[in-house]
Amino acid sequence: MKNRRPKPSELLGSEKPSGSITSYPALALEQNGQKFYFATIPKEDIFPFCYVAGRDEDPKEGFQRTLDYNRARDIARYLDDSIGSIPTNVVLSAQPDAEVEYNSKSKLIKYKRLSKAFLVLDGQHRLYGYGLTTKKHGIPVSIYVGLSKKEEVSLFIDINTTQRGVPAALLLDIKHLAERELIAETELRNLFDYLASESDSPVHGLLSPSQSARGKIARPTFNRAVGPALKSQVMDQLPSAKRFLLFKNYLKAVEGCLNEPRLLALSAYFESFCAMFDEVLRIARERFSNYKPESLAKVLAPLKTIDLSRIHSGGKVKISKANIIPILKETLNGQIVVDESMI
Repeated sequence: MKNRRPKPSELLGSEKPSGSITSYPALALEQNGQKFYFATIPKEDIFPFCYVAGRDEDPKEGFQRTLDYNRARDIARYLDDSIGSIPTNVVLSAQPDAEVEYNSKSKLIKYKRLSKAFLVLDGQHRLYGYGLTTKKHGIPVSIYVGLSKKEEVSLFIDINTTQRGVPAALLLDIKHLAERELIAETELRNLFDYLASESDSPVHGLLSPSQSARGKIARPTFNRAVGPALKSQVMDQLPSAKRFLLFKNYLKAVEGCLNEPRLLALSAYFESFCAMFDEVLRIARERFSNYKPESLAKVLAPLKTIDLSRIHSGGKVKISKANIIPILKETLNGQIVVDESMI
């Protein structure tokens, strides 16, 4: 099978004989009749004995999503190359053959080393990431004992419906506080903040720095849209202040040519206008030999003649970046003036 998920034992074998018994310190806890144990176990003594019930591999009994190996490798690189740590437990369900026992006096959990001793309920990417590291890591685990298949699947559903990840916008908003921003991310954050604070900015009041908000542009969308524009040849030759001013003037020119200025705050349109930034500068350079606000406005003026709020595809209204950009290009490029002396 081309996309078969390698078993943990195939990625990291155990030097211990199958069926041998091992034990580690653990803390016991019981909630609503379900027993589980907290422990930290060396990766070589837990990873090879885990398995994942993938839905793609077992459509009848499986319930886990497909493993993303790139994500697992990223976690492994993080653990190998940085001084960071991952405090979150991998959640496992001990299978009957593992014969898990807990000694309340010695505070030790004991189990058999078997290829399918533990079913992974949560944290498969972290688990595989640990398994792919070159360092000797201990894996923090929560081990449930005595769960039925129904309880295992129910717990998986509960974990994945009650957990909420931190919004990407918030992570971008605070990344500089951890001094982990890339140079490009720093410039995007500064431009975002500049456009949000300038009273004459067309997107003043329309930017949402730390969360997604209806009718506003959040940092992830802004970075995705504006990132390529900041790498343009023209922007490369300007200091930050001039780059920011040029981009603000461009957005003002866009706003001035729209029959419905509200479109500027919709992600599909905002991304499309940003994608046209280089093209508009090129046309302005060819026609007026400058990038002044009035020149940008003249280049974008033809957009006043079309209704961008209704993009049709196959008889239906379909608004997407893929449908908007071709219309923008066709409209603007149709206005290029070619002088004989240019040939």
